[in-house]
Amino acid sequence: MFKKVLVAVDFSGPALELLNAVPDLIKMGLEELIIIHVIRMEIAGRGIGAHRRRFLSQVEEKRKELEEQGVKVKIYQPVGSPVEEIRNSAEEENVSLILIGSIGEGSLVRELFLGSTVADVIRVTKKPVLIEKYSKESGKPVRKAIFREGQAATALLATDFSRHSLQIFDFFKENPGIFDKVILLHVVDEGYTVEQVEENKKKAVEKLKVWQQEFKERGMDAEISVVVGISSEEIVKVAGDRDVALTAISRRGRGMIDELIIGSTADPVVRRSNRPILLMKG
Repeated sequence: MFKKVLVAVDFSGPALELLNAVPDLIKMGLEELIIIHVIRMEIAGRGIGAHRRRFLSQVEEKRKELEEQGVKVKIYQPVGSPVEEIRNSAEEENVSLILIGSIGEGSLVRELFLGSTVADVIRVTKKPVLIEKYSKESGKPVRKAIFREGQAATALLATDFSRHSLQIFDFFKENPGIFDKVILLHVVDEGYTVEQVEENKKKAVEKLKVWQQEFKERGMDAEISVVVGISSEEIVKVAGDRDVALTAISRRGRGMIDELIIGSTADPVVRRSNRPILLMKG
């Protein structure tokens, strides 16, 4: 699924907590982890060498642990714009996933590192992005694991039946055995009358049944869910109600412009959900 992953971190506790995501990533195919720590230009003037050594001293023990688990580890410490360096490194290394973190608390995202880096990386990269979420324990953020011991892992796959969003179904269908179950979700957000809404629900169920059968033919447990409402709100609600381990959505929908703009579905889901989010470019 994701053999080569780039994780962007800084000195903050939550950002370094991302390195504890490796067991989850290994279950999703991780073989090589690239840790990138971007030194901003304004910090570089205070002494790059000392800054780099301080960071390396913090991650060295973790690096040894990861290598003992069979994961190849690279550490990059470029100087420049965090967003540009993260994007460029992801392209140059041809990673299959970028891992970043944020806290969603029912309102706006509070970025965990380098100001608006999280939102900007999501906006500019062409790579899939896994956005980890955190809960507060003993006053500090703790990453929410995707695969929790003793619990089945369910992935919520949301679609509006656009070509881009249906690629998510293809992606998970081609990678069976990672999640115990997938929920195929469509939110009906169009219809001027009760009859139109019901007709749209019926059509959605018929379409999803085709995909459900394809998942089942590959030995995967697949469930259909069709609800009515505002897409972003319903996706977050279903994810919480069903205690899903991961929500996967496309950054492009029925329109032909990238998501993560005002009024899009992806942006409020990323901001409000307290579950890990996998954003696919489409």
